[in-house]
Amino acid sequence: MAKSGADFHLSDEIMSVIPTDPFDQLDLARKITSMAIASRVSQLEAENGILRKKIFDKDQVITELQDRLSELNRLFQESDSQLKLSPDENHN
Repeated sequence: MAKSGADFHLSDEIMSVIPTDPFDQLDLARKITSMAIASRVSQLEAENGILRKKIFDKDQVITELQDRLSELNRLFQESDSQLKLSPDENHN
């Protein structure tokens, strides 16, 4: 690859394998870019799967807590009703 006024600070090893033809360079750059994008998309999809699993797990915990809260509210209502009836029973 011939230098054209700009110094891109590429190592001699990299310069030795880069094609000299500008169109071949662009094709190589396109392939590298495609590989980088595909890799990043795969990484993001994996991360997305992990986050979705965490959300599902948290939703399960929320559902369980809501069920427990409903049961505790029901027990409270029963106890409250019994306490309200209790003074009436003691006076009779």
